[in-house]
Parts: sequence; structure tokens; C-alpha cells
Amino acid sequence: MKNVLFSAICFSIAFCSFAPVASAQSGDEATFKAYLKEVYDTYEKGDTKGMFSYYADNAAEIGPDGRLTSGKKALEESWAAFEKMMDAKPKFTYNLTSYRFITPDVAIVTWDSDADIKMGGQQIGGKTVAMAVLHKKDGRWLIEFDSLTPVMEMPAEAAKGN
Repeated sequence: MKNVLFSAICFSIAFCSFAPVASAQSGDEATFKAYLKEVYDTYEKGDTKGMFSYYADNAAEIGPDGRLTSGKKALEESWAAFEKMMDAKPKFTYNLTSYRFITPDVAIVTWDSDADIKMGGQQIGGKTVAMAVLHKKDGRWLIEFDSLTPVMEMPAEAAKGN
């Protein structure tokens, strides 16, 4: 969930293929926006255990450090260790950017996030692109996999701005 939250620190996909699907399914867009809000709100209320209720038991994630963590128990332990290193509770903004159904009960969602995270007085958060594979089980979406890709300015982009 670090990835979801650091977007949760917490997914690189070809985004252009999602745009036509997202624009054609506005009801689904509202569903996934509400889902992200639920996950973030649960964390912001201080309910880390509740946040992990959105994860499948065998969920995995790739954190912004490139490390793969597999299984809900390992994710919970990793998150707890990370929280101990933070100076204060992080603040997040996020915005759903796309979603795509693989099957009626499997979807890929992406969102942009900006995380205000500090460790040892140093800002480590920032802009990220997050991705999650969701699986609907018993009528409820669960995170099977998530990842976070920090947004890095490329030299060509910097030259355009000058």
C-alpha cells in the first residue's frame, strides 16, 4: 500500500491505451475514483490495518526503491518499518488518470500522486505515477498488485523549459 499511498512512494505502463476505455465508461470512472478515495481516507484516519483490508492476501507491490514485496503480511511489515522512519504522517494528493478492464472482475487503474513525505528532515516524497491491478472478489475490489514510479524530469524536458 506504500505505493498506493505514496503514489502511497506506491506502479510504467503505456497510458495512451487506457484513455479510450476510460472516456467511454464514466460510471466506472466514478467507481475507481471513489475506491482510491476510500483507500486514502482509511490511511489518513490512521487505520493502517483497515487500509490493508483493500489488499488480496497474496498481493505484491514494487516500491519506488524498486523492491518487490509479496504477500499481505510482508507488505504490512514493510509499511510498519517505513512508518517508523518518517518524521510525521505524510500528506497526499492524487488523481485517477486511467482505468482499463481486462475482464469484468480484473481492472488496471493508474493515478498521479504527490506525496509530502519527510525522513530525517529531508523531503523524499514527490510526484509519482501509480498503477494497481484490482480483482473483484465477492463484489469488492482488492489490490492484487501495485507499483509506484517516481516522476523524474528528463534532460530533454528541462531544455524545453528554458
